[in-house]
Amino acid sequence: MLELEVIPERSLGCENCVFKLGMPFSQAVSILQKHCRVINSVEVIYVENDPLAGDLTLRLTGDGIRLVFDPFAQRLKIIEVYDMTKVRLKYSGMIFCAPDSSPTREQIDLSFGATRPPEYEPTQQAFILSFRGISFSFPAAINKNSAEQCNPHFPNRNAAVVAKMSVYSGNSLSDAK
Repeated sequence: MLELEVIPERSLGCENCVFKLGMPFSQAVSILQKHCRVINSVEVIYVENDPLAGDLTLRLTGDGIRLVFDPFAQRLKIIEVYDMTKVRLKYSGMIFCAPDSSPTREQIDLSFGATRPPEYEPTQQAFILSFRGISFSFPAAINKNSAEQCNPHFPNRNAAVVAKMSVYSGNSLSDAK
């Protein structure tokens, strides 16, 4: 299992295996080849009939990590941990995510110092807690009053578990896309 240090707006990695924002696609592939015994399940995702039409993605399926590259420059623009149960994550040397304890909103507040509430994103049906260079997605609890009206609400701070984490350059994930 990978134990990785998270550096917002910069990187995700350990001393021998660091994925840095802005790194070339070929460098990421080289890192994956060197660590094939530890990271052994990788998928390359792209638009087959028009490779420049969409992002180029390396998905580390066994580790729950997605590396998203710009199709033209082929530079890493987003690092996403989409399965928080497959990795151990640290910030400033302290573990905030492990397979046996998924990070809650309270843990993120303690680790990163949240100063504002998460914002609801209707397209993802999730609440997004953003900091400069990093964001956390929490699934929304939806109360359906009628067929036409849905009222999303953020669950209790201790019950709200992170569904995914994204590292990027800028103030928000939309800036990186």
